[in-house]
Amino acid sequence: MTKLACSSGVARAAVLLAACAWLSIAGVAMAQEPTSNKIAAEALFDRGLTLMQQGKYAEACPQLEQSQALDRGIGTMLYLAECYERLGRVASAWALFREASSAARAEGHNERAQAGATRAAALEPRLPKLTVRVAAAASAPGLEVARNNQVLASSLYGIEMPVDPGEHQIDARAPGKHPWSKRVAVAEGVATVIDVPALENAPASALVAEQPQRGGASLTAHDSHVGASDSPQKLIGIVVGAAGVVGLGVGAVFGGVAISKKGDADDRCKAAGTPGPECADARGVELNDEAHDAATLSNVFFIGGAALAVTGVVLYLTAPGDEEAPAVAVRSNGVVTSLSLEGAF
Repeated sequence: MTKLACSSGVARAAVLLAACAWLSIAGVAMAQEPTSNKIAAEALFDRGLTLMQQGKYAEACPQLEQSQALDRGIGTMLYLAECYERLGRVASAWALFREASSAARAEGHNERAQAGATRAAALEPRLPKLTVRVAAAASAPGLEVARNNQVLASSLYGIEMPVDPGEHQIDARAPGKHPWSKRVAVAEGVATVIDVPALENAPASALVAEQPQRGGASLTAHDSHVGASDSPQKLIGIVVGAAGVVGLGVGAVFGGVAISKKGDADDRCKAAGTPGPECADARGVELNDEAHDAATLSNVFFIGGAALAVTGVVLYLTAPGDEEAPAVAVRSNGVVTSLSLEGAF
């Protein structure tokens, strides 16, 4: 049972304004998503490349990872693989060089394909190898084995896998068994084997404690109410206002990209001897178009962000007092438990 009542016309209008602003932002953003992704990916790639040139590989790799996530490219893969190699993550670099080589070969870029394959082959002698073995005696119903919190498929048991150097944690768990874990340090060029032992049975008392009581009722047969400490309208106002601040921040980022692209475009056009709209440099024209797209997105996010921020303030300031806040009601008779939201907002 849910009882909801809207007690404030101002609140309804504010929510409607927030929804309209959000839909406007989302609509324009989705319409220009491919372009905006490419612009953001290029900005991240340029930043990552600059950091690599400065020897700041720990900072450069995340920039290149984000660029690759937004707009996959063979060039980005090759630079990211090199970044991983510089950080000592040789297995990650090896795998990415191989992926870049395969992608380049599929697209007919033979030089890049050969470069990726050569770099991957050079890393192979340095790869640490880790094998996780689970003997038949160690198998148990529901057994899960994980490496660094990632569950391994049973088909990978006993398979030698390249891993990055450093510490790795192996965990094993199964219903009714005590969990087991072990940390192991692996080094470049070294093969390491980990055997998962048979898990010990957990005491019966521990198993009973983990199971819910018969009937599944933990509440007595009476009503329990949990009141909200703040009006939900205030919470909505905070969320909407925060979304507005994020929109303003995104607008600022695209504004910076637009200024940077426009400056680069002007420089190229001047170097070509044709400043202004009649630029003779193809890359200059392309940069000018990208700057225009970024500026459009900047305006959209600024306007939408401002609308959301103002709406959030209105929602917060016009929220009813705590006495009007709804309450969550939990009812149980030992067999059936029900949850309801009662009150007005």
